[in-house]
Amino acid sequence: MRVVPVVLALFTLSAVAGAQQATSRAFVRVAAHDSSGAPVTGAEITVRTGLRDVVAQTTTDDEGHGLLSVPAKDSSDFQLTMRKIGYARGDRFFSVRPKDTTVVNIIVPRPSANTLAAVKVTADRMSKYDTYDVYSDEIENADGWMGNAWEVVKKLRPVMLTSRGGCATGAREAWVNGKRIRLPLYPTGLAAQRAFVGAPPRSRVSYVPISVLSEIAPEHIAEIHYHDCFDHSMAAVGSNDAIFIVLKPGVIYQPGVGSFVISEEEEERMAAAKKK
Repeated sequence: MRVVPVVLALFTLSAVAGAQQATSRAFVRVAAHDSSGAPVTGAEITVRTGLRDVVAQTTTDDEGHGLLSVPAKDSSDFQLTMRKIGYARGDRFFSVRPKDTTVVNIIVPRPSANTLAAVKVTADRMSKYDTYDVYSDEIENADGWMGNAWEVVKKLRPVMLTSRGGCATGAREAWVNGKRIRLPLYPTGLAAQRAFVGAPPRSRVSYVPISVLSEIAPEHIAEIHYHDCFDHSMAAVGSNDAIFIVLKPGVIYQPGVGSFVISEEEEERMAAAKKK
């Protein structure tokens, strides 16, 4: 009975697999600057996959630079976040392949010379106006699982679906990065009923925001805002009873496809095409 060769073969295969897994990493070079071009030094840099899984951390040096090593498979998507007191939070999504090196540029607004004292919150509950907004920090720190933006709104801001302002409807329209989303076909029958499963009681939401929100990953969200029937700040068709989603840099949305990561070069080409 030849057991030893088999055991050795299994051990060898396991060692090779482990070595391959160990070498399946990529490098990320970070360059952090403010809008004036000055480097942001001593900033905390965090790289995550998904909504909360941290895979690497570092601090920027005197030139605003940092180097990180991240695990990578084929082509992996990561979110890089920069934080420093006095500066706005900076985000950037990027993709990188095993053994490659990618450069990620983070540019945040230059901090104002005059800073206000910290605001002390004394109210027990937020006002109805505050409940119409949700930001990435709250999404990341929320308890429980949220698989898409529809789950985010249902869990963190159900008032967007019912309207606290006395409107006859809740969210009826959806905008992503300043563009109104129009769907060619609406579901009917059982498909329409399934779309509303899990909506809060008294919800008066339409299928359009449900469809759009369901296609956006929670980690891709920078902000979500709701304009109720009384909000005429935009003075545009479809801007009332509407949910506005702002995606983080490096992410775009396509109806029927969802939110996904693009390179800085692709993002620049798309921005240039819009200006023409």
